[in-house]
Amino acid sequence: MSKNVIVQIPVELDDEFFDDIICTMFEGGSNYWIGKTQIIHPDGEKPKGMPVSAWIASAINKDGMIKILPQDDNVTVVLNKKRLVFGLKEWITKCPDKVSLINENGKNCIDAGNVDADDADAILQYALFEELVFG
Repeated sequence: MSKNVIVQIPVELDDEFFDDIICTMFEGGSNYWIGKTQIIHPDGEKPKGMPVSAWIASAINKDGMIKILPQDDNVTVVLNKKRLVFGLKEWITKCPDKVSLINENGKNCIDAGNVDADDADAILQYALFEELVFG
């Protein structure tokens, strides 16, 4: 007889991981419901030629924030690293079959290469709304 058992495994989440999933969020995963964004970056203005998704990732990784106004809405929500980690934890809890762990240099990591656009969108929605609101 098998039982469901909750196992907690620490994972390493580096800036590259966040870069990858943020890129997926803002370049296809969530752009169907995002109306406007305001990037509040500690370094000031975005360098010319830098993709917006890369600037967003840089802001999050440097403890900045993104104000997001969903389309057809008038309530702005705020994304920062703490909220993004919360969204990731919710996604892992609700969709454990989609999580792919790898071991890099003796550390457990989530394989960002297996986080597709739908998964990235779910992570962002959990981060901002604590539930899936769109799609």
